[in-house]
Amino acid sequence: MTGYVYLLTKDQRLIKEVENSLPENVELTISDEAKSAKGADAVLLDVDSVGISALNRLKKESFIIIVTAQKGSRYLIESMTFGAFDCIFRPVDRSTLLETLGRAIGIRSELESNLINFPGEIEGSSVTCAIVGNSPTLQEVCKLIGQVGRVEVPVLITGESGTGKDLVAESIWKVSTRWEKPFVVINCAAIPETLLEAELFGYEKGAFTGATSSRIGKFEEADGGIIFLDEIGDMSLSLQSKVLRVLQNGTFYRVGDNKEVKVDIRVIAATNKDLEEMVSQGKFREDLYFRINVVRIHLPSLRERKEDTPLLVECFTRRYSSQTGKDIKGVSKRFLDKLMEYDWPGNIRELENAIRKAIVFTKTPYLTSYDFNLNKLISIQETKETSFTEPLRNAVRNLLRSRGKNGDVYGQILKEAERILLEEALNASSWNRSKAARLLGINRLTLRRKLEEYNLAFPKGSP
Repeated sequence: MTGYVYLLTKDQRLIKEVENSLPENVELTISDEAKSAKGADAVLLDVDSVGISALNRLKKESFIIIVTAQKGSRYLIESMTFGAFDCIFRPVDRSTLLETLGRAIGIRSELESNLINFPGEIEGSSVTCAIVGNSPTLQEVCKLIGQVGRVEVPVLITGESGTGKDLVAESIWKVSTRWEKPFVVINCAAIPETLLEAELFGYEKGAFTGATSSRIGKFEEADGGIIFLDEIGDMSLSLQSKVLRVLQNGTFYRVGDNKEVKVDIRVIAATNKDLEEMVSQGKFREDLYFRINVVRIHLPSLRERKEDTPLLVECFTRRYSSQTGKDIKGVSKRFLDKLMEYDWPGNIRELENAIRKAIVFTKTPYLTSYDFNLNKLISIQETKETSFTEPLRNAVRNLLRSRGKNGDVYGQILKEAERILLEEALNASSWNRSKAARLLGINRLTLRRKLEEYNLAFPKGSP
């Protein structure tokens, strides 16, 4: 670690503590007056001997690290509220001091090279950050939104959790002919099954314990507009049949009432589950599936559209920096590189929260890799990948060494890998064909053909 540190104190013992803690390649200037610390990577401000008044002036020039022997919460809260970089206690712990100074010097270094400034307005940000980007997969999604928006057909939006299915549904509403009418959202997975029916259809007074007055449901609220059934794959079979009736006839009954209610609505549904597989398992009604799946829009995961990450970062940064009152001008290249390295299993929602967190903790007009612990995320991800890929890679190396002269190594490795996959899937599913096929992500006919190809016989009595 190399850098320039300014120590503002009148305490000789603190001077000795800091001098004994710093490595030789860190330049140290000591003063007992709050003079200009311009050029310093960090200022160690001894508030016990000098006071805290210098914080407000010096923080414009350098990162201020408060040093105090007062172990209460006063300086912790007060100093961080008014812009200190960090706060450490005396007696000075060398590892804590070096870690804090290392962050301050690291951020300064990162800000001195390869900064990415945000230019003008982002096209499309007025709609939603979820559909900002130039990747081919996202462009297809945008085309579909434009094509189906003004056509009165049900739409099914699929994709992993956090890909922005709800925001795409809202975008369809905004470009539809019903944009002046209600857009009603209900998350079928967030409401207990016993309450979901009442939420959807409403109820009459006295229909159940606690129903002290009548109440209309989401379908009536959406009359004339659009209802968005998020996570429809979590809806029970009994409730699915009642929803199907609404889609077919536009009519339903409130809970506890025999009077038919008629509505004019358009339905958009979304799920992160495989509804086709659920239909085959009898967990989702086939007729309802065909009814909602007139047009399907599949949202790619963020790892499938990594080239959109810079624009997403810019969009989220603009949105949340204005909300927090911070003027964030851009990001460091290292920060963006770290974001690009990570696969974002939580997709856009995880990226959005990461940016919000970075904005909260940043001490500068630029987001840096020190503002969010991306290194920890990367190491977790790499550990998961290594646990699977390294043994496989070693096995392939051994096969190449032992059979490299044969001339058909590619075919041999693929066949052996396929045989092992089949055997392990069958063992894991107790030789149940359906379960094994689901584990492998193939249908039973393909599984049967593969078993015949490799002469893998089922034990007698196996399903």
